[in-house]
Amino acid sequence: MEVRKVFKAGNSSVVSLPLTMLKALGIRDGSHVAVELNREKRELILKPVVVKSNDVSLDFVRLVDKLFIDYDFALRRLK
Repeated sequence: MEVRKVFKAGNSSVVSLPLTMLKALGIRDGSHVAVELNREKRELILKPVVVKSNDVSLDFVRLVDKLFIDYDFALRRLK
């Protein structure tokens, strides 16, 4: 296990990831990752995601990501 510090970048909180782990998963700058929360275990899970450019535009994917982040609280309350 490697311990990292959370820091502020604009309106977001950021955690740097070890290069060895990123390389092992094939993640590089500009890659997409899915972020999951396991509330019971108090864990964040990152998984590499391949976005096919011919199915959905990258701008649309970014917009949806932003909407989920911005409205996470409200969406969870609708459950």
